[in-house]
Amino acid sequence: MVINARRIGAAADPESETQVVCPCVHDLIKAHQDREHSGFAQLRAAYEAAQGKIVEEHYAVNCQAALLLVAKEQSGSDGGAKEVVHKLRLYYDHTDSTPEFDDVFRSARRVERKYSVLLSGQSQEILVQGLYTAAAALLGVLDAMVGSAQKPERLAAAVLSARKEIRQIEQNARDAALDRALIRYLGGLAVGAVAATVVVAAVAFLPMKTEIVSQLIICVVSGAIGAIVSVMTRTANREKVRVSLDQGWLVIILSGCFRLIIGAVFGAAMLVLVRAGLLPLAVPGSGEEVTLFFAGLAFLAGFSERRAQDTIVRTLPGAVDQTAAEPARGKDG
Repeated sequence: MVINARRIGAAADPESETQVVCPCVHDLIKAHQDREHSGFAQLRAAYEAAQGKIVEEHYAVNCQAALLLVAKEQSGSDGGAKEVVHKLRLYYDHTDSTPEFDDVFRSARRVERKYSVLLSGQSQEILVQGLYTAAAALLGVLDAMVGSAQKPERLAAAVLSARKEIRQIEQNARDAALDRALIRYLGGLAVGAVAATVVVAAVAFLPMKTEIVSQLIICVVSGAIGAIVSVMTRTANREKVRVSLDQGWLVIILSGCFRLIIGAVFGAAMLVLVRAGLLPLAVPGSGEEVTLFFAGLAFLAGFSERRAQDTIVRTLPGAVDQTAAEPARGKDG
């Protein structure tokens, strides 16, 4: 038997060796409908060799339709070690469906493609398994309603239910992708902490170290600690740390690293501004109190970099106080 992606037919010599060339889902459907004479097992094995292991499969009885869930090993999305990726493979005759029915499968395919890139491992498998369950149920309704007078009503109800389920699956996948991005963000924060520790340690061991240098080191460390505590607080309180899913894994890690660096820089900036007299703050007199004062100020700057940024902007010459109320205007104003 000669099997290819478009045709299943008998070979001229029945004793010749079987040849299999990359079958498609439609070939599997035709072979499944005539399993006794079509060599379905060989065709299925050839499909698995080309597309991946078939984990689950659903074949319609009354129409030309099939849904497969395949698992194939490929390189990870981060360019690392290989991982198993689950995918859906679908075929059905569009003459038996409706535009709303087609739209559901397009939505499922869009969700699968988007979050299969953002997720991996068990999370990615759960995503595709959920889409497979919803798609198989919808395909089953289409198969059962072939030739039935109630087909429009039943199909419309099934489409509505599938849309709701796919929206929920997409939301769950988005939450999982955000959690994965948050882990990378926190990893970048840890990398920044290690780098900052090395730099501060190197500066601390310099032979010539004045009082201002000591205070600067303390403010840098306090600002960095403030940034770390800020992220930890938001994470512990179940607040979403703003991480874009459209960015690559390296950018997310760098964003976490930069968050700590920004906190350290703002901590140092507060010391400079107060020492230069640009911020109208009363500095304590004694040496120990001064150190504690600047450490606390730097911590607050790193903890809330937005407020620190607003404070710095208002200290610039000619800066307008954005918090000031706008003067009331009369009728002629």
